Amino acid sequence: MNSAKITVTPKNPIASTDDALDLLWDYLRSLYNNGQILKNYELVKVDIGFVAFITLPEDDALDEKYNSIYVSQYLAQMKAVFRMTLKIIGENLNAEKSCACEKSSWYMLYTDFTQTDSPVVCGDCGESVPLYRLPHLFNEDEHHGILGWKETYSEIDSLWMYCLSDRFTYRQLHNPDSALSKIGRDICRELEKATDTPTYYYLYHYDSLSGTRKTPAECPICGADWKLNGEKTFIDYKCEPCRLVADEV
Repeated sequence: MNSAKITVTPKNPIASTDDALDLLWDYLRSLYNNGQILKNYELVKVDIGFVAFITLPEDDALDEKYNSIYVSQYLAQMKAVFRMTLKIIGENLNAEKSCACEKSSWYMLYTDFTQTDSPVVCGDCGESVPLYRLPHLFNEDEHHGILGWKETYSEIDSLWMYCLSDRFTYRQLHNPDSALSKIGRDICRELEKATDTPTYYYLYHYDSLSGTRKTPAECPICGADWKLNGEKTFIDYKCEPCRLVADEV
């Protein structure tokens, strides 16, 4: 993924700096909520106006064909007030590349506390699928729901990694019937319905010192054998009826 900067220059003297900043933040937030930029965006005041530093899932991510109604709304307001120029700075070495597949045969919903990109992963190449390429879910006009799950998952995963509230955090990440997993699996069902593409939920496991928490040989929902044999992929367990996947630990 490449980082870029949007230079914003007022067309006329700004009557209210606070109002101008509110508009700029609203525009950037709407881009994030539609998956067109990653969350690590920054806004800097410079002599000529403002510069927004952003990371793009793809170089054409700001093409207006991808806009949500909110992005289009705020963009129209921005163009009325500012002159805007976009310049690609270079590759962001903290971000992975996006999926370039023309059509994915299946998706996986996955994130963790280190991930900044889309939580929808292509099952063919293993790279994230930009959210603006996907339909909005749950009758929303942006991807607020799936991003809300992603941010919540990341926060719980961070607490788990820091050994805080282990019983609660591990259950949320590991149990397919936890509140967090239920929301994620609902997202998978909605995404599969909207795209007609099988969508699987990733269940977290870890290898404890006692060896009691290894990935089980049976699917935790239906009890069927779900380990993949002879199919080399980036996951090791896959239950098609239950739409669950996991790694070997």
